[in-house]
Amino acid sequence: MDKRLLTTIITLATLCCGTIAQPKQNGRVPVREKRGYDQQIVIDTANIRVLYALNAKDIKDENTYIDLGKLEVGERVKKYSSEFVDLSDQEAVKWKKDNPRHKGYVPRNFWMGGPKEHNDHWSELVFSDYIIHESELKEYACFPCWAERENSSYTEPWPLMQWTLADERQTILGYNCQKATCSFRGRDFVAWFAADVPIMGGPWKFGGLPGCILKVHDVQEIYVWEVVAIERGSFAIMQYPDKLYPKSTRKSVWQRQKKYNEDYFNAIGWMSLEGRKTPGKVPFEPLEKE
Repeated sequence: MDKRLLTTIITLATLCCGTIAQPKQNGRVPVREKRGYDQQIVIDTANIRVLYALNAKDIKDENTYIDLGKLEVGERVKKYSSEFVDLSDQEAVKWKKDNPRHKGYVPRNFWMGGPKEHNDHWSELVFSDYIIHESELKEYACFPCWAERENSSYTEPWPLMQWTLADERQTILGYNCQKATCSFRGRDFVAWFAADVPIMGGPWKFGGLPGCILKVHDVQEIYVWEVVAIERGSFAIMQYPDKLYPKSTRKSVWQRQKKYNEDYFNAIGWMSLEGRKTPGKVPFEPLEKE
């Protein structure tokens, strides 16, 4: 085989594997103060929460998760957000109280869980909150460092997925789960839900099944959520201040998230003092393709 052709094949295979292996994380972690981490208000109390690993390399080791997401279920609202972000914010709040003379930003190095190489990276799936009230979902979309001016919110009907139930079953975390499939915004998904957990919801925007979704992924397995715990207790459901997240539309937020994932440095207008070129575009497979 021609060496140049072989090199091209290897390069393409590497790019494909890198793209499909996990959700892309591009850009730097947003500045905590601009997210409003210490200005959140309590909007409800959950008596149950479901924790999900996002793209776990080892489901038994949370240090291999892209994120540890949590679905909190209250009397009035449901909320899906990042437990890693919440834990890091709690540490930041504690540090701020212990250092009252500090007038600047809280240090960036409060990060709990996940691979170390991702500790300073942004992903829209990690830094967005999704609050569901009755039949409406509201996303609080936080953008990466130097792009926090883009922070926005929007609402859309919920749930929007139209599921087809299948006869297949499997046991997940001790629960008997049934298979369901759907197509949503350009991707085909497979979900496993437990009717014995009477919550109509799941990670991210997933919902609409007669039971809690314990595992869900697209058919290419670029995005995979799997339950790791179901906890009962009393958990405050928090909300970012609306003033920091001006109203927008889903299409506008989606377009901007895609832009920063594909070409972060050019999107923020980065310029090198040494005259170096900005890094080029990177492969990105958006969860919502349209």
